[in-house]
Amino acid sequence: MAGGPGGWRVRAALAPAGILASVLVVGALLAGCLYGGQPVPEGGEPLRIDFLDVGQGDAALVRAPGGQTLLVDAGPNDRVVEHLERLGVERIDLFIASHNHADHIGGAAAVVRAFPVRFVMDNAIPHTTVTYRRWLEALAEADVPLLEPERRSIELGEARLEIVPPPGDPALGHNDNSVGVLLEYGEFRAFFGGDAEGPLWDWWVAEHPELLPPVQVHKASHHGSRAGDTAEGLARLRPRVVVVSAGRENQYGHPHAAALALYDGVGAEVRTTAEEGTITVLARSDGSFVIESARRPPPAPGIELLIEVLEFARLLVSRAGP
Repeated sequence: MAGGPGGWRVRAALAPAGILASVLVVGALLAGCLYGGQPVPEGGEPLRIDFLDVGQGDAALVRAPGGQTLLVDAGPNDRVVEHLERLGVERIDLFIASHNHADHIGGAAAVVRAFPVRFVMDNAIPHTTVTYRRWLEALAEADVPLLEPERRSIELGEARLEIVPPPGDPALGHNDNSVGVLLEYGEFRAFFGGDAEGPLWDWWVAEHPELLPPVQVHKASHHGSRAGDTAEGLARLRPRVVVVSAGRENQYGHPHAAALALYDGVGAEVRTTAEEGTITVLARSDGSFVIESARRPPPAPGIELLIEVLEFARLLVSRAGP
């Protein structure tokens, strides 16, 4: 493909032997020993997803129980680095740029300059913008291997990433060449579809329906635009929660009423970074999860839990005696 500055464009999968080697290397490194090679115990740290409050853009940090990290997109500017530092991030094992629009890679150059990044994947469709050129220059300086956006499975510690490939047809534009990611941690699943619009959703449904299973959490496509998620795609994913990453009072009016109607149609709860700031999902391997956010207090305990607490207190009092 066309090169970047100085003809640079490293790809970690250039031939069948290279593909096999890259899969083995990525699997070995990302399955790594941050947890000492020991299995995560029951009741240990959950998988964590932070949908970062980057304004009108996308950036989501995934941390496996063993500490391995995935960053999906990097927002519209360098402020993403502040978010990552605040969360205690020291390195990024894999950075995936869903596509090369500025609101998804605007902070990417700053990320690879601020943190050691082991692998990068983008949609392999070059762009003509200054933002994209700066991103390529930063990659060249950091000498980070660039993985092809092909159908593959990547182990991220105890979690697994299923890469949902784009068509690779430049005529479709960048949104409809977004790299999709299906994140799996035991029975928990989350889906990231970049800015996928109708043509890409139709292609995914036709070519990779097995990569669109029911999920607990879905990152709204194209910031909750009416042109993003489709009824058929959502019917397959059946998300319990949809997270919309968008700026407050953004000029596009995201999320659009049409998209919200689609989410309501599948019974999904909608959470937005515009209203809540950074949204955090803590997930267990049994599929259970909780959601926290910067500007929304956690829900009060349900009545069943309250009854259990009161009953336990009554039991303690009765055992203590007069």
